[in-house]
Amino acid sequence: AGREADDIVSWLKKRTGPAATTLTDAAAAETLVDSSEVVVIGFFKDLTSEASREFLLAAEAVDDIPFGISSSADVFSKYQLSKDGVVLFKKFDEGRNNFEGDLTKDNLLNFIKSNALPLVIEFTEQTAPKIFGGEIKTHILLFLPKSVPDYQDKLDNFKSAAGNFKGKILFIFIDSDHSDNQRILEFFGLKKEECPAVRLITLEEEMTKYKPESDDLTADKIKEFCNKFLEGKIKPHLMSQDLPEDWDKQPVKVLVGKNFEEVAFDENKNVFVEFYAPWCGHCKQLAPIWDKLGETYRDHENIVIAKMDSTANEVEAVKIHSFPTLKFFPAGSGRNVRRQLTFLQITQQGSARNASGGQDGAAADDDLEDVETDEETDLEEGDDDDEQKIQKDEL
Repeated sequence: AGREADDIVSWLKKRTGPAATTLTDAAAAETLVDSSEVVVIGFFKDLTSEASREFLLAAEAVDDIPFGISSSADVFSKYQLSKDGVVLFKKFDEGRNNFEGDLTKDNLLNFIKSNALPLVIEFTEQTAPKIFGGEIKTHILLFLPKSVPDYQDKLDNFKSAAGNFKGKILFIFIDSDHSDNQRILEFFGLKKEECPAVRLITLEEEMTKYKPESDDLTADKIKEFCNKFLEGKIKPHLMSQDLPEDWDKQPVKVLVGKNFEEVAFDENKNVFVEFYAPWCGHCKQLAPIWDKLGETYRDHENIVIAKMDSTANEVEAVKIHSFPTLKFFPAGSGRNVRRQLTFLQITQQGSARNASGGQDGAAADDDLEDVETDEETDLEEGDDDDEQKIQKDEL
């Protein structure tokens, strides 16, 4: 729920009063409809019926929308209902939605979820809780500067496509000119000059991004992109910076999306990677230690110390959830035994004193910190049988 005054008042009313306000006449119903952006009213000639009980169960489950219930013929007449039903009233888009189907709590909640937000919702500090707290976890975002001459045309095209995906994909508009939204552009690897642009993201256990093949922002192209995503025909979009010419000239090698697999999955090398964010305080504290580590092992042919900016680079095989994350990719392949691994010991002075090549038992007892983790194994299906593709250790 939001933290605005109206949101708090609405929540308190739902918690301290009845789940649905009884509306005795048309004036009471009109007052309720006018009171909020979204209102749901149940019309039941018998307030003790099974349908009305299901309606009240749905009302109890929703905190941020006012509910009303009425058996008044006056109320039925005002809103053109001749039989029992449920109507969602809203101050945007088509204005009202009539519920159709079997009147159960779950069906009502799905109906409300699909219709309570605008077809296109602008991302702001106020709308963010509704966007991220909603049931729809697939979002398509239009990064569109309000300053462009054809702003309204592009927004109308986006809105025209949205009606086909109610309840499946949430359509969100972001003003790419607004300073508060620059971090969102960075998250998607976009620059202001690249906008208008469209991206899609799923907010499940893993946040996965998708990019249209075309920069065409017509309604038909946006619908085609969304349909292909729902059919599982779109591959995730992985960001990558351009590979610096001097990426391997320093003791700590620089990895980007384009060279990550080539370096990290080299079967002849033990590769230790720091996944960092430029703005992360802990990463900044680790930087001199990591540089010292790289300097210590710069002459070891089978050891690579590397780093990757994970805010600008993504790889399919590695998902990063916090910064800094350290992962070790041992040399060789075909190992299928999970074990404890000690690769390097970092002393209190920030220098590395030992390399065991991934072998157990090589640690010094008096080291400040052992980089010791459970090994994770990723498997890739081969033509004949499953074989191990990657082994990695994570700190």
